[in-house]
Order: sequence, then structure tokens, then C-alpha cells
Amino acid sequence: MNKKSLYPAYSKIPKNENVIIEHTLRYADLDEIKAVIDTYGKETCKRVWEQKLIPDGRMNKLNHFLAKFIFKISLDEEEIKKYMSKHSKTRKDKLDEISNR
Repeated sequence: MNKKSLYPAYSKIPKNENVIIEHTLRYADLDEIKAVIDTYGKETCKRVWEQKLIPDGRMNKLNHFLAKFIFKISLDEEEIKKYMSKHSKTRKDKLDEISNR
């Protein structure tokens, strides 16, 4: 895959590792996903996935694939649903929690 196509909103490849990980998980093929995990570590990639992709409701199929086959959360659909629910708070939800203290 053309590296530029992984970062459509950027004029050049970003230097921020979180952006690289997020866009690779979102747009890249399996080999590139494995390469980014080898580069940044599985836990770092998992953290970015939990924070950036799981809350995005448009990514449900991708998130289920990543949960089952990349991050090995579970093969059981109910377990995956629980995991997704636990990590599905959007930025707005988090801000609402903070402001309601």
C-alpha cells in the first residue's frame, strides 16, 4: 500500500507514533499491521486501538477483526461485545463525565 494513502489528511507521513498506529490499524493490510506492532509493541498498539478506534462506531467490523485476530481478546462474540462496550466511551462521553463532577 502506498504510505501516503495511509494518511489522507496529512501532507506528509506524520511523526506522531499514535497517528501512525491508528492509521495503520484503520487503513493498512495485515502485513503492515504486523510490522507496526513489531515496531511499536503490541501493548502500545492495543492502547491506541482502545482509545481511538473502538469508540468510533463506524469501525465495528474492523474492531471485531482486530479483537479476534490481532489482539486476541477472545473468539467468543459475547466476550468481544463486553470488551468493546468497556472501551467504547467517546471523547464527548469522557468530557461529560469530567464536567459533571
